Amino acid sequence: MIDSDLVFADLEDAFAALDTARGSPKDVRRAFSRFVDLTQRLTAAMRKDFKRIKSEEWSASDFTGWNKVTAFFKWLRNQDQHNTQIRISVHERQFHPHPLKPGELMKIEGTWVLDDQLLDRPSGGVISYHPVDLQTGETLPVATPVRVEYLYLVQPHSEDARERLHDIGTTDIHVLAASAFSVLEQYHVYFHARLGA
Repeated sequence: MIDSDLVFADLEDAFAALDTARGSPKDVRRAFSRFVDLTQRLTAAMRKDFKRIKSEEWSASDFTGWNKVTAFFKWLRNQDQHNTQIRISVHERQFHPHPLKPGELMKIEGTWVLDDQLLDRPSGGVISYHPVDLQTGETLPVATPVRVEYLYLVQPHSEDARERLHDIGTTDIHVLAASAFSVLEQYHVYFHARLGA
C-alpha cells in the first residue's frame, strides 16, 4: 500500500468518526480537526508517492474538481496550525408536541457558542419551553422534548472566515466535511489514474 492510500484510509476513518461523534461537542471538534488536517496530508503523500513512482512532480492544481469548500479546508488547516484553533458552536433543535395541532411537532431552536470547547456532551437545558394550559392560560412546567437534534457549526473567528463560510452557504461541520470528502474521493481516483498513465 502506498502512503497516499494509507492517508486516504485515515481520511475515510476520520470522516466516519466525525459522524459517530455527534453526541459530544469535544469529540466532534477533535474529529473535525483531524479530518481537516488529513485533507492536506493527502496531497503531501501524493507528492511523495508520485515523485517516487513516476519520477515526476505531482501537481494538485491539475485536478479540476476543487471548489469553495476544499479551498476553505485548505485555508482552515493553515489557520488551525498557524493562527487560531478550530472552534465550534452547537445549534440545538427541540421537538415538542404542537399544542394547537395534535399529532404534529413544533420546533424550538437556538445556537449556543461554546466557551468550553472540551464539553463531553451538549449541555441541554439551554432552551426551555414552558407550555401554556389552553384552558386556564396558566404557564406549565418546562416540557421535555420528544426529540433533540444537534448541529455542529464552525465558529468563525475572523471576518475572513465569516466571508468564506457565507460564500459557501453553510457552517454545518458535517455538511462541509461531506462535501469535501466527496471531492477528495474523486481526487484520489484521479491520482491513481495519473499514476497508472
